Amino acid sequence: MNDYSRAVGGDRNSAKDGARDAAHHAQRAASSPAARAVARAGFVFVGLLHVLIAWLALQVALGSGNNADQSSAVQQVAGAPGGAFLLWAGVICCAALAIWMVIDAVAKWRRGGKATEALGPAGTALAYFALTWLFISFAVGDQKNSSEQSQQTTANVLSIPFGPVVLFIAGLVVLGVGVYFGFRGVTRSFLGKDAQPKQSAPDWVKMVGGVGYTAKGVAVAVLGILILVAAVHQDAKEQSGLDGALKVLAAQPFGTWLLGAVALGLACYGVYSAARARYGNFDR
Repeated sequence: MNDYSRAVGGDRNSAKDGARDAAHHAQRAASSPAARAVARAGFVFVGLLHVLIAWLALQVALGSGNNADQSSAVQQVAGAPGGAFLLWAGVICCAALAIWMVIDAVAKWRRGGKATEALGPAGTALAYFALTWLFISFAVGDQKNSSEQSQQTTANVLSIPFGPVVLFIAGLVVLGVGVYFGFRGVTRSFLGKDAQPKQSAPDWVKMVGGVGYTAKGVAVAVLGILILVAAVHQDAKEQSGLDGALKVLAAQPFGTWLLGAVALGLACYGVYSAARARYGNFDR
């Protein structure tokens, strides 16, 4: 082996050692009491938003509300006493929770040796980063309707080459996520994974978690169907986000009761998310 090969091999080993040390330090930081406390607070904020979305959905079901989605829920937070403080607290807590999930994904990848081990927490991290951005947008005064944003994003995707195909695939993914949420709710297979409570958690936590996951699965699956319809018809107006999905449920036979049941389920998901702050397994 010549000197150049040794140098290259040494650089590679140094890079691997550096990455390993960085991951180790990141895991230690995420395991600190302060990091866990902020991450737990993030679950409380996520729970609060789902309870607010459930309340807005119930108003839609009763014919006294207009929108029921994340942006409308965050708007409720912004309008509460101390709204500006709550918004920035939501930014910090949800960002910390997202980062914690990223670190958890890396840790699972390292332990299992397979990228698939990281899919769960990585996907959750993306959702929390999106929620963080939503809090930021309201905190700086850039308040936009989620339905309009969804339609604009859909229109942008449709305008690119093979846009309908890309949108159709995205719809299948979202539909799959909804089915997965529903499956986890019915089987309670969410327990013990990704900072979820263990099987030893109180029965009421398992119950609200199961109902909540199932209801969220229904809402997300309907959203996926709307995306598929928009892709097939190549019409962005067919896709109006979570608010549109809930209103589609309300338009069905017995829609008021159906949307009311989903609203109750989303409230259960919110209660369960807040319960994760107390019963979630943050150990690695």
